[in-house]
Amino acid sequence: MKIGEKIFEVEVEEIKSERVTVAPTPTTPTERVLKKPEVTTPVKATVISGEESKIVRAPIPGTIVSVKCREGDEVSKGDPLLVLESMKMENVIYSPTSGKVKRIAVSEGSSVNYGDVLVEIE
Repeated sequence: MKIGEKIFEVEVEEIKSERVTVAPTPTTPTERVLKKPEVTTPVKATVISGEESKIVRAPIPGTIVSVKCREGDEVSKGDPLLVLESMKMENVIYSPTSGKVKRIAVSEGSSVNYGDVLVEIE
């Protein structure tokens, strides 16, 4: 084999093994494009309304950096409830409604997934 001006001696060893089937490789750039994944747009804070309470859920997965309210606090719509860090960015979760904080389901340092309960407001 010659690469540039250098000549290399190459030996190929035959290895016998079971037959492996490989899927064909796309040949054109358009065939190589992956299917666009289904995108679900996260919302500010998911709220489930009930007669007595409203549950604020995590809009994205991450870690709770700080809790800005306490159980029993009166909050107004737009007040910060907690800070959620995701992908090295801090996201403030605001109260989607006015009311009294009935329960805080997370604490600082907690890891949360999309849809986990964060705060319950009555």
